[in-house]
Amino acid sequence: MAGQGRPKLGAQRTVTLKDVAALAGVTPMTVSNVLNRRSGQVSAETEAKVNAAVERLGYRPHAVARRLRSGRRNAIGMLVLDDVPAFLSDPFTNQVISGLSNIAASQGYTLLLQGVRYGNFEDAPLLAQLEADGVCALLSGTPQQRRSLLQRLMKLDLPLVLVQENIVAPGVCTIRQDDRGGAVEIARHVLARGARRIMMLLPAEEWPAMNEREAGVSAVCAAAGARLEIVRCGDEGLADTQAALAVAVSAAGLPDAIIGGNDRMALAALNWLAAQRVPVPDRVRVTGFNAFDFAAYSTPTLTTVRSAAYEMGMRAAEELLLAFRTGSFSAPDIVLPVGFQPALSS
Repeated sequence: MAGQGRPKLGAQRTVTLKDVAALAGVTPMTVSNVLNRRSGQVSAETEAKVNAAVERLGYRPHAVARRLRSGRRNAIGMLVLDDVPAFLSDPFTNQVISGLSNIAASQGYTLLLQGVRYGNFEDAPLLAQLEADGVCALLSGTPQQRRSLLQRLMKLDLPLVLVQENIVAPGVCTIRQDDRGGAVEIARHVLARGARRIMMLLPAEEWPAMNEREAGVSAVCAAAGARLEIVRCGDEGLADTQAALAVAVSAAGLPDAIIGGNDRMALAALNWLAAQRVPVPDRVRVTGFNAFDFAAYSTPTLTTVRSAAYEMGMRAAEELLLAFRTGSFSAPDIVLPVGFQPALSS
């Protein structure tokens, strides 16, 4: 008989899990398994029938009730420790968050984002009122400061992923890229083109990735007998970078090459050199790091290193989701490759 086995729903009645089960011809437990992504317990055909019934009936699980049943909040906390107020203006941070958010959303998880400064870290709402199943953190500061912050995060007793960190700790997964290797490629590149005096632009705030890039350039310069000068560029924005570079050049003269700790500082240097009518690369070679889209708009095009920032965000989400399911990460330390990208600025 047409319509037999289908629930007869009133216009105002809320659709329930039992209604979905009746329409799909399965048990409520099977519907629950599909909705809670326990797809290994049902066949692909059954899963498709349940999803079709959910779509036809417009069923929406009650989020609070589902959290109470599962003990999960279906949320991932993202903590960015950065003393710069406009922390989201940093392209690297943006890429990491984008990758994390997209994977989390595709699996039905909300992303709770909190930017904090070192001075008020203990009062961060994300820590005091945490409503997440796990945490991903991007930390700045000295090694001692980051170690202290890690101890605080570990007290949450939740799956924890650290991005761009190489601290080894039990129950923690670190995901980083080969910043030192990329910096070695950059340094070798400018030295091979005759540079013997190099300025490296770095932010005032200490970041693990910047430390690795500095270490890579420093090692190559030391081995070659080249002179390396570190120029601290405040918040690494245009004004701070150009002001710091102007002071350094005024004191010591133009270098043979300028290595930007990232593309933003490198582009600020290109802009400043152009204003001073210094030809690039004929007089000064300039390189960056990260290869985000905006670097392609420079004149001349910027030699740089392609970063895996977005992929690190994705991997962080995947590792947290794995830990939610199995109770462990795939590995304690995951290192993603970078790619050297030569162009006309060097």
